[in-house]
Amino acid sequence: MSTIIIEGNPKFKKSVTDPGQTLEIAEFFCDTIQGENFIGWPAAFLRVQHCTQSCIFCDTTEIWRHGNPYSFDELFDLMDQADLQRKFRKGQRLVLTGGSPVQQQDKLIFFLNELILRYGFKPYIEIENEATLMPKEGLIELIDCWNNSPKLKNSYNPRDFRYQPDILKKLASLKNSWFKFVVSCEEDWEEIKKDFLDTHLIIESQIVLMPLGASRSELEKYRELVLDIAIRENVRYSTREHIVLWDKKTGV
Repeated sequence: MSTIIIEGNPKFKKSVTDPGQTLEIAEFFCDTIQGENFIGWPAAFLRVQHCTQSCIFCDTTEIWRHGNPYSFDELFDLMDQADLQRKFRKGQRLVLTGGSPVQQQDKLIFFLNELILRYGFKPYIEIENEATLMPKEGLIELIDCWNNSPKLKNSYNPRDFRYQPDILKKLASLKNSWFKFVVSCEEDWEEIKKDFLDTHLIIESQIVLMPLGASRSELEKYRELVLDIAIRENVRYSTREHIVLWDKKTGV
């Protein structure tokens, strides 16, 4: 079972004195696994507050909408208490998730560089990204795996907010970048083909299809359909293993 460093929906804490060296955090936990895309890797999840989207199927909405500012020193102290330096050296990955980590990218660049200086090495770093904000070079250099998740019409986000071709093109140019799409019907694949493949924004080898599902029952409803589409179209399939294992439980 995972180790909780900062609980989801944390209660009020007093503000830190230097807002320039803070991150707005919803939750932080380790000793779990990555449940999407590259499934199964031991991982620590740093979930930031706020998001650019409001997807109808989001399984963490009630987490990232809440949170508090934590100073870098507070976060480093909490990481030390969880023995994360040793765990990172042994291969546990740091996953930046949200909400929208890129919304806080300036502070994340600063924080990650401080972490590297403090530990004397760089852990493997993944980022979960809704692909609506342009990443800066300073962040790109620090990320080992971009788990991009552009939103389709099925998210019920306005197209102008969720579909950003220039940003998608930039992300697709990165060799360590993949695009996870939440799918529940054939029309979703047609949208992917029309807006992402036919426009040459991304290529098929970067695509990962995931069944829509914030619960086990939802995953079961759409899993076979999405698997069939992935096999037919010769693209990768990913379950949401954390949902399979723990259903709607958070902090895992």
